[in-house]
This record gives sequence, C-alpha cells and structure tokens, in this order.
Amino acid sequence: MNKSTKYMLAGLGAAAFGITAGMGIGGYISFLVGIKNTEKAKNKAIERSRSQDNNALNIEWFNNLNPEEISMLSEDGLQLRASFLRQPEAKQSKKTVILAHGYHHARMQMIPYAKIFYNMGYNVLMPDARSHGESEGNLIGFGWLDRRDYVRWVQRAVLLTHTDEKIVLMGISMGAATVISAAGEPDMATNLTAVIEDSSFNRLDKQFRHRLKRYYHLPSQEFEAIASALTKKEAGYSFKEANIQEQVKKVRVPIMFIHGEADRYVPIEMLDDLVEAARVPSQVYLVDQADHVQALPTNPHRYQIEVANFLEKYVD
Repeated sequence: MNKSTKYMLAGLGAAAFGITAGMGIGGYISFLVGIKNTEKAKNKAIERSRSQDNNALNIEWFNNLNPEEISMLSEDGLQLRASFLRQPEAKQSKKTVILAHGYHHARMQMIPYAKIFYNMGYNVLMPDARSHGESEGNLIGFGWLDRRDYVRWVQRAVLLTHTDEKIVLMGISMGAATVISAAGEPDMATNLTAVIEDSSFNRLDKQFRHRLKRYYHLPSQEFEAIASALTKKEAGYSFKEANIQEQVKKVRVPIMFIHGEADRYVPIEMLDDLVEAARVPSQVYLVDQADHVQALPTNPHRYQIEVANFLEKYVD
C-alpha cells in the first residue's frame, strides 16, 4: 500500500470518526434540550404560563376561587403538585375535569380551559406534569410516563369528590398525548367518562423527528435514534414506545379531537392517524387558520360551544 493510499484511508477514517462523533454529540444535545429539564427552566415555564398564556383577569379569576393545593406521589416516587377548583356546595354536580398542560409549560397555562369547565359546573383539577412546574423530576415524560400519573390523578379526584364522580380528561399538546394515553390504560378507573384532546401528536418518534427537522434543520432520523436511546437509559422509555396512535385504540370512552388546520408544530396528518385509530364514538373540531394549540384563542365562543355540545352528548 503506497503512502497516498494510506493517507486517503486515514483521512476517510478520520472523517467517519468525526461524523460519528458529531452525530453522537448532536443526539446527546437533542436529549438534553428535549427531555432533560432544570429547576431554572421549570421556574421560567411557570412565569411564562402566568404571563403569556393568561391575562390579569384570568389570574384574578383563578385566585378569587382560592384553589386548594393538592399533592400526590407518582408510582416512581415523585411528588406531584396540582390546584383544585371545587364548585360551591350548592352547585355540586358530581363532575370533575382533570386538565393536562403542554410541553415546557405549567398548570397555570390551563386557566382559560379551567374557566370553560368551571362555568359549566365542573370541579377542576389542574396538575403540574412530572418534571414541570412545582412537580418533582427532571426527565420529561412526553405524555408516556405521565399516563401513569393521570391514572392516579383520576383516583385522587374521586377521593376528593365522590365515589361515583364522572371524570373527564382534557389536555393540550403534550397534555393531549397524556390524556389519550392515560385513558387507554387497562387499570383506568371506570369513573372516566370522556376524553378531550387538543393538538396531540401520534407518535413521539415521528414528532421528535419533525421538530428536529423543522425547527433545528438537523438530521432528524439519526439524532432521534440517539436521543431515544438516551431517554430509554435515563427515563425508562424509548420514543418508539410512546405510540399514542396505538394507545388510542385501547380507549373505551368517547373522544373529542381538536386541532388547528394551520398547526406547524404537530402536523394535521397526525390528527388523521389518531382519528382513524379510535374505536369509540368521536367528535372532530377543526379550526381554520389556527396554529398549534391556538384553537381556543382563535375562536373562544365556538370552542366553548363545541366542547359543551360534546359533553352534553356523552357526559351530562
């Protein structure tokens, strides 16, 4: 082998090593950014959920109801926090909704949704997802780990109210994936009556690749595989396991699907997969020109009417 050939092979080897190392570093960074959370980031999300997702009137409305502070241990020992808005005794109707907020937000994000349900006579339980807000943890469950938490939140809601309480699960974005996944669990309490999901993805591996490609212009398939492997090692689940499309097949209560037709974060094709997979009575509400989880801000009056019609049909 002459010197030029040796140099060429050495160069190719160095290039291959560099590419592999770069992929590994990129995948690790994707894991750190996408799955790991810090106390600083959680505090910023609390403030963002107060200031950007609400106005002063919403915050005043919430505080005037003197929400009860609720805590619960997850199956893996995390202390989870929530706020509970209880209807006055004279208006008790034995109906409770449990809300699920979005990725890198906190329970306060759900105040506009809480108002809708509270004004319809529902008690409202608003948890901080694991590794979000005031709940413990630093590894984000992306709805998959959270599904087990919400099985327990349903049980907790029954203890806070009545043994025959009717429970509705409602979530947005990551929270939408959470409530679908929870509803599909075999040990979900029979108190669960309906699910409302707003802007869920269909599969976490596909969602992560879409996010990497659209927002970061990175080699999505390679980085996703590495980030998924790290998540499996650190958090106990892979992106492929977090298959909401398969989980929706196991849901045994009616589902309302809500999605913005201009959603850039979760493509509307993912909604199609979820609706096609559902094996229960379903209602679909599409909002023209609405981006990700913007269905309520885009047309608040219509949103409330659609939700009320669904609940009247399947819960009330």
